[in-house]
Amino acid sequence: MDTFKVEFEATQLSDDANHEMIVTVDPNVPSRYESVTFDGLGSGPSLTLLMLAGNDRIQDLMMCLSRGNYAAENLWPQARRLYEYYLEGDWVRFSKIAEESFGDEWTRGETTHERAAVAHHAVGTALANMIDDHHEASSIFMGRFLRKHMAAIQNDRYRAFAVAESESGRISALQRSLLDVTDHFVQRFECWTMGVLGRVIPDENREALADLRLFRDEFDTLRDLYQQGFEIACKFLRYLVAVQNVIKRGDPELFGVDVPAGLTRKNNPTGIASFEKMANADKLHYVSAVPGWEGWVSLLSNKTRNDIGHATARHDLRRGLIVSSENPAGIPYLDMVAKVYGVFDVLATCFQIVRQIRVVSSPDFID
Repeated sequence: MDTFKVEFEATQLSDDANHEMIVTVDPNVPSRYESVTFDGLGSGPSLTLLMLAGNDRIQDLMMCLSRGNYAAENLWPQARRLYEYYLEGDWVRFSKIAEESFGDEWTRGETTHERAAVAHHAVGTALANMIDDHHEASSIFMGRFLRKHMAAIQNDRYRAFAVAESESGRISALQRSLLDVTDHFVQRFECWTMGVLGRVIPDENREALADLRLFRDEFDTLRDLYQQGFEIACKFLRYLVAVQNVIKRGDPELFGVDVPAGLTRKNNPTGIASFEKMANADKLHYVSAVPGWEGWVSLLSNKTRNDIGHATARHDLRRGLIVSSENPAGIPYLDMVAKVYGVFDVLATCFQIVRQIRVVSSPDFID
């Protein structure tokens, strides 16, 4: 690198230049095109974040952004390596990385469920540090899922379902795909992390975002992240309806006779395999029908997936909108960033869902 240099063409301003026309821009912070120095909202990164979050929440926002960057750069690489060794069954390297990661807190475990707990704890800690603490949909969802799951493990059919999922190789394949997609998100952390604004800033300041835009043009990346995250997350819905079916009807395969509101189909699927063949939009209806899960499901929008996946979808830089022939009015680029942030939140919970299935299906758990 010592033999290379980077040069920028620029004009040197004289002392009598109009410094009001000089604006500091951070491509990661929303700004206004027409802003000038100290011209209020959108005229400077720090000032804009302060005005959006307010005195009460600016510390939370800055801490969240800083914590997320640290986790993406430092915690995630170690957690990903540990999870890789977990998936490969390389227990020598797994133990070595676990000891490096947890130090004195590391207690060597030899059973399947102990190793699963360590691997998912490491990943969960890294991902949790990249997500804000203000949006409660995922925590409410996980709390209710875990209560249902703990009750369902007393059911022989639920345990048999989990074992079949493991022995078929389905869970391992899903874990691999989930890790790959999540890593794809983390490697592009900068392009969607500002989606936290939609969660942290007070409700009364949300309208101000309409006048701001990011000086970034990464629609292609955001689209890929959303679609990939959406698709892999929907593959985990089978475990959610399975546990709900056990709680309601004593069998993961029984969906009952009542079709969720909003669906036009006349009959429920005949089992998990039949459920898996349904369109993702329909599968999401079954999950959102469970009280307490609807907020989590709202982070996965099939309409958004279709809108951004349309061949004519593009980022209109002049207006800061993502438009298509199907949606000419468009959606703000910042809204798209927030939606990608939400999908990442969902992926983090998917690791905890699969952890529970892994534990139930482990040979040391079964009598």
